[in-house]
Amino acid sequence: MKPSLFFSTIIALLFSCSHPLLAANTILTSQQVLSRLGYYKGPMDGSAGSGTSAAIRRFQVANHLRPTGTLTPETEEALGIAAPTQKRKISSFKPQSYLSPSAQPDPKALADLFVGGPLLAASPEIQVATIQRAQENLKILGYYSGPINGTPDANLKAALLAYQRDSKFKRSGRLDKITLMGLDILPGVYQSGN
Repeated sequence: MKPSLFFSTIIALLFSCSHPLLAANTILTSQQVLSRLGYYKGPMDGSAGSGTSAAIRRFQVANHLRPTGTLTPETEEALGIAAPTQKRKISSFKPQSYLSPSAQPDPKALADLFVGGPLLAASPEIQVATIQRAQENLKILGYYSGPINGTPDANLKAALLAYQRDSKFKRSGRLDKITLMGLDILPGVYQSGN
């Protein structure tokens, strides 16, 4: 093999191997940042699994980014992990825009609120939006006086229990199918019984 061909082959191999390594390193760095911010609780393995994707999506929703669950350039920018080769707009990076993990709905509390309903397996974005609609509708009906923030809390549970009692629904304090239908939140596909 000619020396120039040999070196060309080695360089091609290095470039083909470095891209996955860079990607894994970027994912690992994002896991570390998301963990520090309270969005990720999984292993620090550099693997883009479902836990990492869910954490990225929660971060994106909290920071008003398109919720893709992937490390888009905007997400990397917001996390402060943009690759050095990318042009960064320093003015658009605003650390103060991070919501604290305590301001984010607890995933367990979200899941608990939707037990027995068709939205239990929905994405956190859909669940938060549904809670906001429920808070708005319960406020209109006079059952809820708290903020419209998409967060499950004691005020929302009390409002749901009172609404369910007055509507003669099973009193669960949850956004189950019947309660969602009563509050006119479910899409027509659920209302028709399909």
